[in-house]
Amino acid sequence: MFDKDELNKFYRYAISLTQDGDLAYDLLQSALERYLKKVSKAVENPNAYLKTIIRNLFIDHERRKKVVPMISMDNEEILNSDNYVEPTDDRSMDDVLITRQEALQLTKLLTPEENELLYLWAVEEYSTAEISVISQQPKGTILSKLHRLKKRVREQFAADTQAAKKG
Repeated sequence: MFDKDELNKFYRYAISLTQDGDLAYDLLQSALERYLKKVSKAVENPNAYLKTIIRNLFIDHERRKKVVPMISMDNEEILNSDNYVEPTDDRSMDDVLITRQEALQLTKLLTPEENELLYLWAVEEYSTAEISVISQQPKGTILSKLHRLKKRVREQFAADTQAAKKG
């Protein structure tokens, strides 16, 4: 079924959503239980199916807590808010190397949805088309969210660099 490496990838995926090792472990356990119940039926892509289960369980968990609102980045309120950043730079983030500490700081600033997108794109190296299938969103939406996320990350690193130079 799933080997140790695949299970570790699923666990890392769950951590990218939850930022909590225990909760990630619980999500993975629950997802595997649901998957095993479904095994009698043909599953075309088991890895994508399990990631979808993990993601849906996480969303259900957050809805119950009502702590993290899962809102669309295409929402007009967000686009018109002071937090919205217009795309200006096409530099590639593919070549940017960051330290573990910078990565932890970054994930704390991002929403779970942004963490998931960044994880799938940067760590798992999925294409936008593959992320579109996994998240069940149009490819254009994924491209837009990824572009805004890259811009936000670049700005954060630029701000951190400026602060380091002054301090």
